Amino acid sequence: MNLPRVLSLSFVLVCALACAPAGAQEKEAAADSGVFVSEGTLDTYVGSYVISPGFELRVWREGEQLMLQATGQAAWPLQGISETVFRVQAVDAKVSFGANAAGDVDQVVLFMDGRETRAIRK
Repeated sequence: MNLPRVLSLSFVLVCALACAPAGAQEKEAAADSGVFVSEGTLDTYVGSYVISPGFELRVWREGEQLMLQATGQAAWPLQGISETVFRVQAVDAKVSFGANAAGDVDQVVLFMDGRETRAIRK
């Protein structure tokens, strides 16, 4: 592999994305509607997850839409990236649901501002 060539291609891609008209980036983001996650799978994520005493993440479904709300915060719709990872577009964050050895969803990890915050299911 030719490292200088790879780096220059990476630079070109970064510049192309950064220099694209704002409208083009917005259209691309709007077109990215995420992946389909079955209602049965979404139901396994519904519940309350404790970050610390008195501070929780609540997850519920509104139709085919999974919602997330932290204690005292606004509710946010979640957009599927995969069956277990979801985007919180309103705050540029992601959440990942994790299961225990028995296969039961028992935690969620919030990735936001370069930090990972783990919450354990009640």
